[in-house]
Amino acid sequence: MYGENRIQELLRAALAASPADQTEAVIQAEDSHLTRFANSAIHQNVAERNASLEVRAVFGRRVGSARTNVLDPPEIRRTVRLACEAARVQPENPKFHSLPQPSAPPRAIAGLCVPATAAFTARQRAEAVKVICGLAARHGAEAYGALSTGTAEYGVANSLGVACYAQASDADINTIVMTGTGSGYAQAAARDVRDIDFRRLAGRAVRKAVDSQHPVELGPGRYDVVLEHPAVDELLGFVSGGFSALAVQEQRSFLCGKIGKRVFSPAVTISDDAYDRRGFAFPFDLEGVPKQRVPLVVGGIARGVVHNSYTANIEQTRSTGHGLPEYGNSPAADNVVMSGGDSSLAAMIGSTGRGIYVTRFNYCNIIDQMSAEVTGMTRDGTFLIEGGRITKPVRNLRFTESVVRALSRVAAVSREVRLVTAGGGYGRRFAIGSLVPALKIRDFNFTGVTEF
Repeated sequence: MYGENRIQELLRAALAASPADQTEAVIQAEDSHLTRFANSAIHQNVAERNASLEVRAVFGRRVGSARTNVLDPPEIRRTVRLACEAARVQPENPKFHSLPQPSAPPRAIAGLCVPATAAFTARQRAEAVKVICGLAARHGAEAYGALSTGTAEYGVANSLGVACYAQASDADINTIVMTGTGSGYAQAAARDVRDIDFRRLAGRAVRKAVDSQHPVELGPGRYDVVLEHPAVDELLGFVSGGFSALAVQEQRSFLCGKIGKRVFSPAVTISDDAYDRRGFAFPFDLEGVPKQRVPLVVGGIARGVVHNSYTANIEQTRSTGHGLPEYGNSPAADNVVMSGGDSSLAAMIGSTGRGIYVTRFNYCNIIDQMSAEVTGMTRDGTFLIEGGRITKPVRNLRFTESVVRALSRVAAVSREVRLVTAGGGYGRRFAIGSLVPALKIRDFNFTGVTEF
């Protein structure tokens, strides 16, 4: 890895080369490792060491950007020149005011970069995969999945005086275990790879695969559902975009006109908290602005949105530290936390006369953005609940449901909150995940049945 001094030196070189009114430079460097397996055998083991520089140049209200992954002096100067050329030919953006001004230093967060994760070897990844595949084999099943580990460095500087640096590690594992007629899913992630219990994770996936064999068909309709943490995370992802200040400003969020009003069940409280160390805590955004904890929904009442410098300047407020270059002018709620309740999966099942237990959703797509209406499929462990207990596996079902309306019908929230991610190892390394409980939701709308 480069280290803070070298990263800051490269950032200063980029700023010094720019003739723009304002300039921002962001470096992301990573050391990533990925082991993939299928049919209970490792079929890919790859590593990537890379670094990229993104330059944003501002002339008045014209903004342009350019990116490179070659960090020698001539290429840095060329990238700055390209960003400036792009800015000069852009139309003026009357809503753009300025890059961020320097503020108080970001809060220190202990344990961001864990040496055990950074040093986790290909052999150690293979041993972890062996645990999963071995347990699957003992039950006549096969395992598929991916294990990613790595570290990344982030440096941000601008010509107004912002200068930030941090280094972080992360590990992410997901697996699907399959039998002839059943499948099970499990996932885990952490800054410290030693916090992942691979044997326990394998046990969850294997148990689901074995228990979901020979599913029966269940007709479409409205059912009470008990949603495991991955299923909750999938749904929550379709409302998280609505917590962006830009989405509200552009009148394309379910929160439009709803701040201070009830949007979800009183059992639902959601925040964006980059300092919650159960998740992927991180001290600043990629504009160099310190992260703030933002209450989004409290007791079902909409309370706020997240800002980057662009949206904050429009409303003459302060950025909450939610700028990401990949999202352009749109801030992103990337450390979502849904508060736990006073229930458990066992209690939710026990209180359900007839319903469906869902491990996760898959192939989900948005139908209507303003209501967050989504369609998708259950996957890898779907079961019928009768008389307060799981009685049999059922074929996967298609659902069509407004997430906003579904979250207004939450009947129970688990105490246990888990970190759920979309899976690591693909794209640039920037660990993002949500901390979510399991939920019981009344009258969830299923509209079709599959043949598997």
